[in-house]
Amino acid sequence: MNIVVQFGAGSVGRGHIGHIFSKAGYKVIFADVDDQLISLLRDKKYYTVRLIGESVREENVKDFEIYHINRDRDKLLEYISQASIISTAVGPNVYLSLAPIIAEGLKMHIPFPTNVIACENFYRSTEKLKSEISKYFSPLPEWIGFPNVEIGRIVPPSERGSLAVNVEDYDEFLIEKSAFVGPLINIKGLDFVDDFNLFWKRKIYTVNTGHAILGYLGFLKGYTYVSDAIQDAWIREILIGALKEVKALLVRLGLDLIYIEDYLDILLRRFSNKNLGDTVFRVGRDPIRKLGPEDRLVGPALECERYNLSFDNLAIGIAGALLFDYEEDKSALELQERIKKEGLDTVLKDVCKISLDSPLAYKIKEYYTVLEELKKR
Repeated sequence: MNIVVQFGAGSVGRGHIGHIFSKAGYKVIFADVDDQLISLLRDKKYYTVRLIGESVREENVKDFEIYHINRDRDKLLEYISQASIISTAVGPNVYLSLAPIIAEGLKMHIPFPTNVIACENFYRSTEKLKSEISKYFSPLPEWIGFPNVEIGRIVPPSERGSLAVNVEDYDEFLIEKSAFVGPLINIKGLDFVDDFNLFWKRKIYTVNTGHAILGYLGFLKGYTYVSDAIQDAWIREILIGALKEVKALLVRLGLDLIYIEDYLDILLRRFSNKNLGDTVFRVGRDPIRKLGPEDRLVGPALECERYNLSFDNLAIGIAGALLFDYEEDKSALELQERIKKEGLDTVLKDVCKISLDSPLAYKIKEYYTVLEELKKR
């Protein structure tokens, strides 16, 4: 039997990784540290994936086991030593700490094709995990693959303590073909791509960029839900403008139009899905990370500037992010404190890595002033 060891039994771990691999006949082994969740899943022996589209349908996942990462270490090592897929979905600040246990399990592994994937929502996260794991090998065996992956399914937060996971009824799971070891696996919703960088940018520069614009501008105008923010004519115009800027950039970078035009039309419908209940607070959270030079707003804006393409609407989105002061978001409050103490220029230079004498910096500061007045109303 094929085994997948999934570190992280949260919304992405259960609602996407566990879900699609279980449906494909894999034995799913979850590893987590949440005692309440572990206890609930062991008692119930199933969980529900609520697939939300224009209608809502539910599917139960039953063929799994779950273990505590620390207390059940020996059992997890046994499964890692047999797994064909080892996956993480625990967050960018945590996942690298899993390198020791993954490496230990791989050292016990029978030499057959095994792939480690980091399903963390930032650029080439698997490569960073590979770098950590490689410290325990000299050299890394050729039968272990470390392909980067991209997940396009929107996973809004589910109620804590509930075994039902809310996910978008949309499949997009891309794997870097050249880095995958062994026969390509055939699972519905999972595709292998040759030019991973371009498809990664398609996702980050459209889904994540669009979410950020809806989140930050929606927050400024007092909306709670993403689906309401996109109905605002002013916000929608900026969103569509930003997606047009990104489309021009992706084509300039070499992505064929057949992979972008319908994708963007579908994306606008996905953002409008009221059934998801996705909030501007969720898609806007952690603005310091999201204002990074390779992330969803500054990344495409810098590339547009580099290629002499329009970036006006992206600049509005960046300005909105700089004004995001949601009081329950630690990163948002830290950002506002830095702007207050260090000044906007310093934040643009140090956080966004934007040259202060660039046209992009000028535009962002111009829109920041405009949006600041909007916020006061």
